[in-house]
Amino acid sequence: MPVVSRLFLAAVLSLYLASPASAAQQQVVDKIVAQVNGEMITLFDLNERVKNYVTQVERKPFNPSDPILRELQERMLKAMIEDILLKQEAVRLKVNISDAEVETRIRELREKGGLSEAQFVQQLRLEGMTRKQFADAIKRDILKKQLLGYMVQRKVVVTDEEIRAYFEQNKSGLRVQTGQRIGLIMLAKPEEAKALRQRIVSGQISFADAARKFSIGPGAEQGGDLGKVDLKDLAPELAQAIRNVPQGGVSEPVMLDGKPVLLTMAAPDAPAAAAQASGGPSYESVRDEIQDRLYKEKLEKQFTDYMDKLRAKSVIKINL
Repeated sequence: MPVVSRLFLAAVLSLYLASPASAAQQQVVDKIVAQVNGEMITLFDLNERVKNYVTQVERKPFNPSDPILRELQERMLKAMIEDILLKQEAVRLKVNISDAEVETRIRELREKGGLSEAQFVQQLRLEGMTRKQFADAIKRDILKKQLLGYMVQRKVVVTDEEIRAYFEQNKSGLRVQTGQRIGLIMLAKPEEAKALRQRIVSGQISFADAARKFSIGPGAEQGGDLGKVDLKDLAPELAQAIRNVPQGGVSEPVMLDGKPVLLTMAAPDAPAAAAQASGGPSYESVRDEIQDRLYKEKLEKQFTDYMDKLRAKSVIKINL
C-alpha cells in the first residue's frame, strides 16, 4: 500500500478544517463567538479548528496558552465568516454542485495521493474524517471557487495598454528577470525519489511527465514548473542541491519539509538572456511579470470589494 504524503493529507485536512462543524460539534452548548445572518460559530468550534490546524496541518505541539494562538484564532474566525457568507451567497444565487463533480474531484485527489478507494477511506478515518464529511467539504470548496470565479475572476482583465503604462512608469525600478525556470517533483519517500530520478536520467520518462504523474508538490499539473526563480530566492537546501546541476539535468533527492524532492533547471529564454546582456529591462523581458503582478493586484482588490459588499448587506456579530 502506498504511503500517503503529509502534503496530500494537509490538503485534505485544510478542506475539512475550513468546513462547518460536524453535527456532534454543533450540538455542544458553548459561547457564541460570531453570528453571520443568524448562522452561529461557537468558541468550541473555533478552538477545535485552531487546535486541529496546529497539530494536523502545521504538525506542531498544541499549547493553548501560546499567545500566538490569539492571532490564529482571529484569522481563522475571519476565514470562517467569509466561508459562511460565500455559502449563503451561493444559496441565494442558486449555484449548485452535482454529486458527479464532487466524485470527480475526490478521484483526482485520491489518485494524486496514489491511493485506492479503500486506502483513501482508511486514511480519512485515521485523520478523524468520514468519506461523507470529506465529500461535503469538497462540495463546499468547488461551490466557493465557482462563485468566486463568476463574481470576481471574470471581472479581472489586464490590458496591453495597462501593462505598457506600468512598464513606462516603473522601468527604472524594474529588475531584469534573471531567474531560471525551475522544475520540482515532490514524493512521499526517499526511495521513491531515487527510483524516479533514475528513470528520468535514463530517458524512460521526461521530468515533466514524471511530475504530472507522481509529484505531490506544487506545479505538478504544469509538469513541476515553478516558473522563473532566482537561486537566492529558493530555500537554502534547494539552492544548494541544484547549484551544480547542468541545465536539463536532475538533482539528487533533497529533503524539504520532511519530503524528498527532485529539481531540474531549464535554459533561460532568449528575451530574458538578451535583457540581462543589455544591462536593462526590455518590455518583452518583463511583460509577463508585469501582467501577473497587475492581475494579482486587481484580483485581490475585486475579492476584497466583493467580500466588503457581502459584509455590508449582512448582519454579523462578533464576540471573541
